[in-house]
This record gives sequence, C-alpha cells and structure tokens, in this order.
Amino acid sequence: MFPPTSQKHLREAQRLEKEGKMQEALDEYQTAYDYQPLSDVQAELGFAQARMGLFLPAARNLGEVLMFSHVQDRTVHTDEEVRAVFMAVKARVGAILPRVNIPGARITVDGEQVRDWPSSEVIYVEPGKHHVKAIADDYYFYETSVEVQAGEEKTLSIAMQRRIQSHYVAFPATPMNISIHANISKASKDDQPTWPRNLMIASGVTMGLGVGGLATGLVFVNNAESKSSAATWTGVAAAGGMLLGLGVIGMSVGIASRPEPPPPNVIITPQFAKGAGGVQVTGALP
Repeated sequence: MFPPTSQKHLREAQRLEKEGKMQEALDEYQTAYDYQPLSDVQAELGFAQARMGLFLPAARNLGEVLMFSHVQDRTVHTDEEVRAVFMAVKARVGAILPRVNIPGARITVDGEQVRDWPSSEVIYVEPGKHHVKAIADDYYFYETSVEVQAGEEKTLSIAMQRRIQSHYVAFPATPMNISIHANISKASKDDQPTWPRNLMIASGVTMGLGVGGLATGLVFVNNAESKSSAATWTGVAAAGGMLLGLGVIGMSVGIASRPEPPPPNVIITPQFAKGAGGVQVTGALP
C-alpha cells in the first residue's frame, strides 16, 4: 500500500484526472512523489504522464523505476507492468548512451543538467537534434550535436582531454640571481689528463657569462629608449646565447672525457637587474 500522505494526493490526482483537469492532476501526482519518493509513487507518476502524452518525462521516470528495481520497495506495481508501459513510451522518444573516458563527468543536454556519468547510462530526449556537453574538473569540456529518431538509441563516445596549465613569469625589476652548478672531478696525478678539467672550468665560466649576457640583453631590450639602444641590447643577448651554447658544448665534452665521478662543485651566479649586470664564480677547484 501507499504511505498515507502519498495516498491522499494520489486519490486527489485520480479524481482530477477523471474530471479532465490534467495539469492539476499531474501536479498532485508530482506532489505525492515529492512527499514520498518511492518507486510505486514514481511509477504512478510515470503512468499518468504516459496517459497524458508526456512521453519524455514518462520514459525518464519509468526507466528510473526499472533501474532501481533491485531495491525491492515496490509492492503495488510489478516489473512487468512498469516495463510494458515503459516500452510503449520508449518507442516515442530517442535515447543517447554516453560513453565517457573518465568517471564523474557532468553531462548536459540542451543546457539541461543530467546525472553524472556513469550514474546516468541512458539519457532520454525528444526526437531531433540536441546539443550535448560534458564537463569535468581539470579537463577541457567536450561538446557536440547529436540527432536521434523516435525509438532510436545512439551511442555517443566522449573522449575528454586533461587541461595542461601554463604560467607566464615576468622578469622582476629587482635583481635576479641564476645559479649554474658545474661538477668538476679531481684528476688523478698518475694518468688523468688536465685538459678536461681546464675545459670544464672554461666552459662553466663561458656558460655563466652567456646566461648573464642573454638574460641582461632580453631584459633591457624591452626597456630600450631608442632603436640604437635596442639593437645594442639585442646584440648583447645574441652574444650571450652564443657563449651559452659554446659553454654547454664544452662542458658536455669535458664531462664525457673525465675518468672519475665529480665530487667538487663550481657555482656560477650571473646577476642582472635594470641598469646593471654581472657574474660571480665561486667554488673549490682541485
């Protein structure tokens, strides 16, 4: 039997329906379900919507009743009764079956929010063309148009891509320090040549000068007050880039030629700011 509160509204709804007051009857059916959202009451609401020709809401309500039939809270209507009406209204509407590559995506159809996928495996819609949009945190949204006919079930595969965040970091007006750590191995007195060590030291200094020149040129070229000044700082940046490239090549050759792992460090710290620039080399050399 129905709960007393719902039963009162259902009887009133049936009376209004017999009198031909369809909208008022439908409101009473909805009120009964709002008071007691049970499967039997939802089935009564779906049956009433089907009788009034409201096939889309009827399909949604009866489909949900069958989806949760395992709850076993229905004592008035059997699965066979619900399924018979459901199949009749289902033939009058379309169905979209979303398949999303991530769980928890929020899907809207024509701007109407539906359940999160995969909770909503089937979305019933009116026959015709519909705009589908999928949204998920940290992913780019996906949207497309789908056209379905009455009684048609169309599978929609949705592949969402993760959003990659990027940030622009501007040069500050205060001095900025860039540290380059170059490992210099201690040579063996017996058989280790000294040229890899000397090459690495020279390459480290060249890298520091290159970074300082490149960074200083890039900073001050944007603040140049004349074309000639801008050209000068562009040349400084270009020269710094070339020095940096030569230093990297030399450092790579020196590291590849050393016979032992490098314990000590050389720290090269270019410093640059508006109106000034320089480089500092510190460390313990063998």
